[in-house]
Amino acid sequence: MIWLDITDPKYVLFFKEMIPSLSKLSPLLITTRAGEGYSECHNLLNLFGIEAHKIGSYGGNTKLGKLQARMQRQEGFLKLFENLGEIPRLFITGASVEGVQCAYGLGIPVVNFADTPIAGHSFDLNLITILSRLTLPLSDLVFRPFVVPSECYEAMGLKRENILSYGFIDVALWLKNLRAGEDFRKKLNINLSLPTILVREEEYKAHYVKEKLPIIYESIALLSENIEANIVIMPRYDSLELKERFLGSKNVYILEEKLEPREFYPYIDLLIGGGGTMNLESCYLGIPTISTRSLLLFHDMYLIENGLMIHTKTPQEVLSHTQKILSSFNPHKNRHHLDFQTSLFERENAGFERIITQIKQRYKL
Repeated sequence: MIWLDITDPKYVLFFKEMIPSLSKLSPLLITTRAGEGYSECHNLLNLFGIEAHKIGSYGGNTKLGKLQARMQRQEGFLKLFENLGEIPRLFITGASVEGVQCAYGLGIPVVNFADTPIAGHSFDLNLITILSRLTLPLSDLVFRPFVVPSECYEAMGLKRENILSYGFIDVALWLKNLRAGEDFRKKLNINLSLPTILVREEEYKAHYVKEKLPIIYESIALLSENIEANIVIMPRYDSLELKERFLGSKNVYILEEKLEPREFYPYIDLLIGGGGTMNLESCYLGIPTISTRSLLLFHDMYLIENGLMIHTKTPQEVLSHTQKILSSFNPHKNRHHLDFQTSLFERENAGFERIITQIKQRYKL
């Protein structure tokens, strides 16, 4: 039995493409987490029809809460294995501290997909993330995207032969065949003659983000006051605070339901993102992208250096770049056409064939 713990929305999309191949190697056990204020990952799994055991919840943004949640999840894993009457023979994950530590304690080999080993865009031991410190040294095999150098992983004690690179950026896996779906703007009853800006908050509760910056929220207010455009906010956590802050703001909408990428990307004219994955997705699809992120990672620098993304530090910069980008907006243009940046995102075909073969051979599955 292979055990897969999916704890992050990005890894729902990532492993969704891998699950059919893994299921051919061995029976597959999938676990996840969900709790008040953090249900996006579980909702995505449900959206794609992926059955998973819900074990524990998210600990919030305090160290005590995170630790308590991790301990509770580990106890939940042990009870699950006891009920199943079987211990998995291989563990695979992307960002699960408690899963890695539980598997390691039980002698289960850990296969780790890790794309953010440090909180920066150049190697620095001081920038190694807490997640990396708690998981990479316990991993038997680590897969990394080509944009992140091997030395970031070797610094955690991993041997070079146990660090395998793949030649694509993750988002290409689930977006390369994207076709336009139902137009989300019609669901919201928003003005189709105006440009549409999608806004995504920063993952301010993540282990590598030091503080919640106000730039993206101040930018929303400034844009609402100064441009004629639909401003659609896709909450990262609970939407209550956003509703309280922007209720009544001109042309500001807050998404309540989880949407598939095909329902919104073909219909937006600009993404303003404080995070990483959606900025990458937007750039891959050729959509103008403004980043308000508080830190820059290897992926971010790759996008900026290749002219796919603009990084801003103030709401005024966001407004200025938005005005320039939307100055050529034409409501009659067929926005459904996406400009896939395949050559920059796929040095090899985005797929799991080679990765599955490597796992199969190494663990004799």
